[in-house]
Amino acid sequence: MERRIHEIPLKNGRTARIYQGAFGSGEHETTKACIAHLERMELSGKKMLDVGCGTGILGICASLLGAGSVVGYDVSFDACATAKLCNELNDIDNNHIVCGFETCIKGTFDIIFANIYYDILTAISDFIYGSLAENGLLVLSGVPVEEHYDIRRHYMKYGLEVLDLQIHEDYCTVLFSKGRLAH
Repeated sequence: MERRIHEIPLKNGRTARIYQGAFGSGEHETTKACIAHLERMELSGKKMLDVGCGTGILGICASLLGAGSVVGYDVSFDACATAKLCNELNDIDNNHIVCGFETCIKGTFDIIFANIYYDILTAISDFIYGSLAENGLLVLSGVPVEEHYDIRRHYMKYGLEVLDLQIHEDYCTVLFSKGRLAH
């Protein structure tokens, strides 16, 4: 069976190519919002973490937009296998895929993206905060619109500052900073 390839044009003229597979093709409103944030960020030399990477869309886009290195992790073996295939499809060698839980991830990251369920975002918030470098940026997406106040309040208790809140049709996307960093 031949897999369908979705193309995601990026502002720098490059195109991310994603195999249809586990967890999407880049067409969901939250994924589009995350990609728009990536396109506005200075990624050169930055270290990024993609929490719940699925098919690796955000890591691939970050790599194509100039990120120094990306680590994506997911608990789904099928998602990680697809992400690795998508890396090959895009000739990406700096988007490292880890199959496992957050306990498999060490170090700090300049930028963290987590486009996952609200309950997971709250359950692993200590890990996310601890993995975010000083002056780092955090993008949370996949949060139902009715939960946006709670997720903002939850992460603000760590001292994170909300830089941007986008309300979409069904979900929201929140950009936080840890310390001061121009967006």
